[in-house]
Order: sequence, then C-alpha cells, then structure tokens
Amino acid sequence: MDPITILTALLPLVMEGGKYAVQKWLAPESVKPGTFLEFLQLRQLELDQFKAMQGGDGESYRWVAAVRQLQRPAVVVGVVGTWCVQAAAGEVSPMVANMASSVSFYLFGDRTLFYVAGKASK
Repeated sequence: MDPITILTALLPLVMEGGKYAVQKWLAPESVKPGTFLEFLQLRQLELDQFKAMQGGDGESYRWVAAVRQLQRPAVVVGVVGTWCVQAAAGEVSPMVANMASSVSFYLFGDRTLFYVAGKASK
C-alpha cells in the first residue's frame, strides 16, 4: 500500500489525538468550561457548526436526504467492485487501490474515529 494512503487514513486519528493533548495539557483554564452550563453551551456551538457543515440552515426535503444516503452505498459498491474485478484479473491500478482504501476508511475508520474521540472526551 502506498505510504501516502496510509498517512491519509491515519491523519484524522492523529489530529484528534493532537486536539485532545492540547486540551488536556496546554489549554489555559479560561478556555476549559468551568460549569456544566458552559459545557452544554460549548457542545451546542459544536452541534451548530456540524449542522452548518452538513448542509445549511434549513431542513432539506426527505427525498433529498434519502437520495443522498442511498448514493453513498452505491458508490462504495462500485469502487469496491472495480477493485475486486481488477484484483481477480491480477493487476490493480494504483488509482483504484487508493480509492478502495479511501472507501474502506469511510466504512470502518470513521466509526473507529468517533469511538476514539468519544473515549478521549471522557
């Protein structure tokens, strides 16, 4: 596997670890929430930021959300299927291998990252 692909797959985990280390040891006390209410306000700001990144202010139509959610598995099946066909033929192109590794991270690494981030915040 290409070293750049490995680094790309591990980069989000390293970034979360770096953020945790900065918050744990380097952040001044004025940045850390002092009360539970401040903690809730901070989490609400993070939630609002996440919603803004996910698609804007208002809710989308249900069919738009359904189509968007159904496109993800279809793309994954296409990429992994292409990789399987090329692997069965005996030669996988580097571009397809990199895309398959990205899709694998989408399937498995994202959940792992959320699990690790959840454990780090406790």
